[in-house]
Amino acid sequence: MNIRFESLSSALAKNLEPLYLLAGSEPLLVQESRDLIIKAAQEQGFLERQIYQADAKFDWHGLGMAGMEQSLFASRKIIDLRIPSGKPGTEGSKYFVDYCQQPDRDVLLIISCGAWDGAARKSKWATELANAGGLVEIWPVKPNELPGWIARRMKAAGLKAGDEAVRLLAEFVEGNLLAAQQEIDKICLLNTGDPVTVETIREAVISSARFDAFRLGECLLQGKTAECLRVAAGLQRTGVAIQAVMGALIYQLNQLEGVRAALASGASESSAFARHRVFGPNQALFRQAVRRIPVKTLSTSFNLLKLVDQQSKGQAGGEPWLTLDQMLAGLAMAGTPARNQAHGKGRDQAHDQAGE
Repeated sequence: MNIRFESLSSALAKNLEPLYLLAGSEPLLVQESRDLIIKAAQEQGFLERQIYQADAKFDWHGLGMAGMEQSLFASRKIIDLRIPSGKPGTEGSKYFVDYCQQPDRDVLLIISCGAWDGAARKSKWATELANAGGLVEIWPVKPNELPGWIARRMKAAGLKAGDEAVRLLAEFVEGNLLAAQQEIDKICLLNTGDPVTVETIREAVISSARFDAFRLGECLLQGKTAECLRVAAGLQRTGVAIQAVMGALIYQLNQLEGVRAALASGASESSAFARHRVFGPNQALFRQAVRRIPVKTLSTSFNLLKLVDQQSKGQAGGEPWLTLDQMLAGLAMAGTPARNQAHGKGRDQAHDQAGE
């Protein structure tokens, strides 16, 4: 049976299936689905829970034996099986098909697949699991859907947020639902009942940072290579999520790209700044950056930030903070090679100075 994520709570209230397949690459929603099922199962006497991580060397026979073992403390148990790759392999596929022929009513099997596509959806093992229990497919939230998703989450949390604040948070988290939920939770803790504004979002995102993520963007616009690397090193060392750092950078670089495009189309400088919400002292920074940074370099920076996002999610190889450094150095040094070469320093030196 196919179950929508939004309908899972009501479906669990009516009936607890003998098994569930949670499939999708959104860790937050997979975890929330799993939590809902476990809570419903515990209310029905499934008091023991065993967690397994299936990789290429996973012992499927051992999993079957574990399911048959009776606990001294509870007769009903939950088998929480997680398959990050979304591919159980030949042995795992056979295990699922065989298991579906006669599921154990005293064992609740929850299978979580961290990757999901059309081929997996049409596979025999997935079809058998869906027919024998519940299939909850979790598809990525599209960029244009993210503000609405955030707005609904904020409303459910009792927050009153304006459209500008919602859009800013969406830009900060850059598609990372877990980061978005963490920021919403943080705002709930800090909120005193007042409406959530753009400033509320900014303060929440950087409140735990020793170095201001927006300061990183300002250094970038000014072409201060060494300062960029020092601030980035400090953000990493103090445990600031790289998604929050990326969000602040992307927000400011999108402003820069927007101002550049507006000026190129013939708009006045004051009109371009107003349209892209560049006010006060920031106007001088943006004026300097528009003149200094070539279009090609800015485009390369966006591509590198996309790679940082993929690396931070385990979807690409490499260290995201090092890739971020590469982007920062390239963009900060653009247009002013002599000054930056005289003052630029490597990441190790930036780390040392940040710790002074």
